[in-house]
Amino acid sequence: MARDGWFAAIWDWQAHHEGKALRRLRRGAIGDVHGRVLEVGVGVGSNWPYFAGDVEYVGIEPNEAMLERALNHAREEGRSMDLRPLDVQAMPFPDASFDAVVATLTFCSVVDASAGLREIRRVLKPGGEFRFLEHVRARRTVWARLQSLVKPLTRRLGGGCEWDRDTVRAIRDAGFEMSIVRHDRLAFIPIVIGSAMKPGP
Repeated sequence: MARDGWFAAIWDWQAHHEGKALRRLRRGAIGDVHGRVLEVGVGVGSNWPYFAGDVEYVGIEPNEAMLERALNHAREEGRSMDLRPLDVQAMPFPDASFDAVVATLTFCSVVDASAGLREIRRVLKPGGEFRFLEHVRARRTVWARLQSLVKPLTRRLGGGCEWDRDTVRAIRDAGFEMSIVRHDRLAFIPIVIGSAMKPGP
């Protein structure tokens, strides 16, 4: 577990000033998941308004300062949320224990993204769905090189964020079957929103 209070405060402020475009993307990524759902990288709870009422929700967050803010927001909003101080790279949940896993703007800062994705695949039921919304490496070479150049700055100031990750490829390499991938843009930042499935038995 880590504690990055500065980044948690910045992220909390940003969440309260989130634009319509990002809210639309969140809704598109999450709106119709059902069953027992794990959210990886809860942040301060920005996705909660978009989950269906029948979802059995569990959320994990490795930044203790961020988790404290999420818990405070849950109390203020009258929500009863199962929130746990865990890292996606090593989760204690049994195999095949979730119907769906959701991650938004998370895998840019997971130290070992491949390990985290393998853990997500492990805890999903066969046929379970991984929903994701992530900023990724640009497909144009010039922009991709620029992302790599500024990565030391984003890593230092953005909670370990790496702008130039090829997250879609990492998801495929972790053994998922990609069902939907849509490329979008948030301001000048390349975004992917999609769904991947854990193959059945």
